[in-house]
Amino acid sequence: MKMRNTLIILLTAIVLHSCGSKKAADNPENFPKDIALKPENNVSQQLDKELMTAKIKEIDSLIATVSCSDPEDWTFAAIGSKPCGGPSSYIAYPKKDEDQILLKIQQFTALQSAFNKKYRLMSDCMMVQPPAGIKCEEGKAVLISGHSLNTAAQ
Repeated sequence: MKMRNTLIILLTAIVLHSCGSKKAADNPENFPKDIALKPENNVSQQLDKELMTAKIKEIDSLIATVSCSDPEDWTFAAIGSKPCGGPSSYIAYPKKDEDQILLKIQQFTALQSAFNKKYRLMSDCMMVQPPAGIKCEEGKAVLISGHSLNTAAQ
């Protein structure tokens, strides 16, 4: 009985001492931090975004050198990568430059996929539907959505 009382008193003293002490928990510098808020991570993410932006501008510039007068001279491809998988969109390009443009599309898609994984991004996971075709408007190739064809047919 004496041993039990001594043990209870000892444990009570330890608990009271622990509760009363002001440890480093009062210092906000010791709190856990979200790694995404670290400045070097933000800089890295911004640089990666700029790299992807430059690659898509390169693709757009290459496509813009060709005027669209006949949709039969054009085709489209999936481009980009959603975090859940699948393309982020589709892009029209001239068939005559297919090899060169497809390589750049693959490079951009790989960059975006790596970006999504590196920064653990999430998305709506909705599948982006391929276009129904291409039309030429004012010298530019325009993708025709499958929804607009269904609406027009009704």
